[in-house]
Amino acid sequence: MNYYAPNLISICVDYVNYPEFGGSIYHCHSPSAVKFNDIIQLIAIMEDFFDSLKIPQASNKLRSFTRRSTKPQRLKNEVLAMSIQDIRKKRGGEGTFIVHVQYRQNTTWQGNVFWAEKNVTRNFRSALELLKLIDSAFDDGSGHTFIDAEPDGSSGKNAE
Repeated sequence: MNYYAPNLISICVDYVNYPEFGGSIYHCHSPSAVKFNDIIQLIAIMEDFFDSLKIPQASNKLRSFTRRSTKPQRLKNEVLAMSIQDIRKKRGGEGTFIVHVQYRQNTTWQGNVFWAEKNVTRNFRSALELLKLIDSAFDDGSGHTFIDAEPDGSSGKNAE
């Protein structure tokens, strides 16, 4: 995992109310945490962050029913409000996930996620897969866990 990417995000999960979770997001372009209360808000905050940084560059423009009133303010890559080492030290009460989105292709994200408490890294091929990996870190009784997933993001089982 590239721990020095300008778009590195630390997702600190402070509470889990299955199937939802909430907490804080840290990145090196903001001196303070950005709070999120549910999964939809988490995705929206991350997408706005990537749009403002333009890293990774999106391969498609999103369509919507309404026009966006303001475009996200462009962040400067050179301006760092917090060091990457400080971001890596942040911890959530329930779990901490360091996310590096490398590509935004097919209107979704591809990259890798590091579960800090267990020192495990997994790749993901979509935003949904990222959410499923994070969700699997919290034991819901389903038997599917973050650690069971293959490092390349696959389930490790052949489709039947």
